[in-house]
Amino acid sequence: MPLFTVDPNNVFGKTIDEAGTYNVKVLPTSQLVTAKSGKQMVTLNFEVLDGKYAGGEIRYENVVWDDSTTEKYYQSITRFNTILVAAKVPAGTEIADLGAFTRGMVGKQLAVNTDWEQANNGNYYLRVTGYRNYQEDGSKPNGVKRPQGNSNNRQGNGFTNNYQQQNTKQPTNNRFANNGGFNNPNNNQEPIRDDQLPF
Repeated sequence: MPLFTVDPNNVFGKTIDEAGTYNVKVLPTSQLVTAKSGKQMVTLNFEVLDGKYAGGEIRYENVVWDDSTTEKYYQSITRFNTILVAAKVPAGTEIADLGAFTRGMVGKQLAVNTDWEQANNGNYYLRVTGYRNYQEDGSKPNGVKRPQGNSNNRQGNGFTNNYQQQNTKQPTNNRFANNGGFNNPNNNQEPIRDDQLPF
């Protein structure tokens, strides 16, 4: 009797070769970081839950908090609220801070729209372009394959290129209270170093 049988569907590092809409869960590797500029940013990593790319990861989707002006403050609320609503976090849930947001999102399921984006190094990476509720009819790749970038393009790494060095300060007003599954305000996360990025 053999020890096991080779299965191409049971491998680490499964790649996503098409853009499209994917049902995902938020991975525990997601974290709150501070960009070099001092702006707070949540880096979300996702795992595809179904379809032919199940197990593939969409990584380094960065969501920036900017309260440098009143307009940007309200845009930031809308930006983060869009993700929470897509993950079906109950209406009325109060978010204490971005650390609580990050920890509360881990394990949540939602769907993300994706497309290819060219990085500064000339390579293309899968980037999240929108958020929606989990799709009961499953993930839907759209057939758009990774464009050809530099000759050293690492095909199929599933990383996104959305790491932005923004120029803002940390939020000056904590306008959120603590509630629900978002209840641990400890956010002592290490920042992502440049050598940890895929580009």
